[in-house]
Amino acid sequence: MASFDNPLARIPPLHPAHRLGCWLLAVVAVQSLSGPALALAFLLVPLAGRAVVARWARLAWRARWLLLSLLAVLAWGVAGEPVRAGGGALLPTWEGIGEGLTQLGRLLLVLAAVALLLETTPTAQLMAGCHALLRPFAALGLDVDRAVVRLSLALHYAGERPRGGWRHLLEPDPAADAPATVTLLLPPARAVDWAAVAAMLAVTALALAA
Repeated sequence: MASFDNPLARIPPLHPAHRLGCWLLAVVAVQSLSGPALALAFLLVPLAGRAVVARWARLAWRARWLLLSLLAVLAWGVAGEPVRAGGGALLPTWEGIGEGLTQLGRLLLVLAAVALLLETTPTAQLMAGCHALLRPFAALGLDVDRAVVRLSLALHYAGERPRGGWRHLLEPDPAADAPATVTLLLPPARAVDWAAVAAMLAVTALALAA
């Protein structure tokens, strides 16, 4: 039953930095999907397992007003043929609805990618991967250690519901159980890690060229 609920458990884990790199490439590839390709991508989401789908549903529900606002802006803001003749600017256009649904689908797939990453990657590994990817920016003056610690704290508080509602997000909570230290452990990269990145690069190039 566990393998059915989480089919990805059978896949060997990738190096955290390479996993993040594949995730970023997937997000880029999603932005070029439309029509049947976009619909097919949605059919692949359940293959990630019930836990990922459940987290995806929670993320989509939290972002529901943003998603609906985007759909409305595009449906009424893109010029084209009104959905009913003589409706004028009071009605959305077919072109706007199509563009809105496409962008909505892309954003939902990005949320699915976020759910997959968070569900399959412990926070410590996620931070280690971020540290490895951000390390080259240290030459430009970025304090990589401080940036990763702040990101770790942001993920920690984002995963907890504040006491007293959203207004308390702006108030310091001395009793909050924030982690006192952040430990980063990076295993050595393997051939399979580089192969996964290469495969994802190929998929992204095909998606952008289509």
